Amino acid sequence: MPHPTSAHARLTRCPPLATALATLLATGVMLREAAAQVLVENALESAWKTTAEWTFEEDLRISGPPGGYLGMVVAVAADSRDNIYILDYVTQEIHVFDPEGEFLRTLGGQGDGPGEFRDALGPAIAAGDTLWVADQRAPRYSIFGPDGTFIGTRVRRGASSGGARTERCTIARDGSYMEWWTRYPKEEKSGDMSDIDLLHFHPIRVLPDGAKQDTLPYLEFTQQMADMPSVGVRRPVYFGPELRRVLGCNDDIWFALSGEYRLYGRSLEGDTTLIATLDGVTPADIDEADRDEVRAPFERRPNPALMADYLRTLPEKKPVIVNIFVDGAGQVFVVPETSRVDAGTAIDAFRDDGFFVGRMAVPKSVRIDPGTVYATEDYLLFAGEDDAGAPYVTRLRIRR
Repeated sequence: MPHPTSAHARLTRCPPLATALATLLATGVMLREAAAQVLVENALESAWKTTAEWTFEEDLRISGPPGGYLGMVVAVAADSRDNIYILDYVTQEIHVFDPEGEFLRTLGGQGDGPGEFRDALGPAIAAGDTLWVADQRAPRYSIFGPDGTFIGTRVRRGASSGGARTERCTIARDGSYMEWWTRYPKEEKSGDMSDIDLLHFHPIRVLPDGAKQDTLPYLEFTQQMADMPSVGVRRPVYFGPELRRVLGCNDDIWFALSGEYRLYGRSLEGDTTLIATLDGVTPADIDEADRDEVRAPFERRPNPALMADYLRTLPEKKPVIVNIFVDGAGQVFVVPETSRVDAGTAIDAFRDDGFFVGRMAVPKSVRIDPGTVYATEDYLLFAGEDDAGAPYVTRLRIRR
């Protein structure tokens, strides 16, 4: 993991960071000297010091197409006209709705034919509101016009099926398509999947014509593993730290080790340019509800010994960062989980210079999936579910 060195050396080479420094000093945020990057230390008490408080208002909820319902929402997106795209993993269909929630059309479907998907990753909106959909099992990208017309495919090279996903701002400024490629170096070397603690997350850049596909410098992460005597292998620890990562909107990447409140901004070339922290955050304890979450899968397929292994290896504290995402307009958002904040009940906002804007409460009537989100400057789209467990997509309007 990168270490902060001298901010001044970096600032003299990078005018945008110099501007950020002046702004941050004016607002009273503490900076430490570091070479090649800026370290911004924020505190919860600094929330809403430079802007009026933001709040969320749910102004739209979509439960499915006419006469139907949503099965498993795994990705959402919006185009420049604020049309909403919802990927249902069960049917491999993308349902499209207008800004008022009126149904427009359905794209895709399970299959190998033109415009169909076998294992779609999620919609990404390109220039002119064209839609790119990567397929994990079929080596291709399917491309649709803004009216839903199927345009054609591009060959998808190299990307593995493990952990790749589309995200907000996967279409870069030059029009290239961006996604993640997850590699397991030890498994590739030994062929043994029983010890996959080391992971490499590569950004993949695909030119609009598909002719060139670059693998960019990776993020390296080692999972917390534990011995499971009942099955004779090591497995990831429940509630262990994870690497949260998102492709930014300015040819950059944001990432965090979920066990600490520390965000890293990094260029696609692999240089860490900024680190932002938030003090005053206390991790939540692992409680009985969390242990019940570990026990739940074994109710369907009992394995008392393996369940005991997982319970034995639980950490004392939960990670403080559930997810990070960006909005395309310079904001970076964090879904925290702390001793005072349950996961999915609040969202922290940062500027792209690392300054903490403030914390927004999610309306109590909304139950969001923090991992399935799409953000714009004006609103956030989340997958959620009602009290009966039925999926929906909610739009939370940001009121400034």
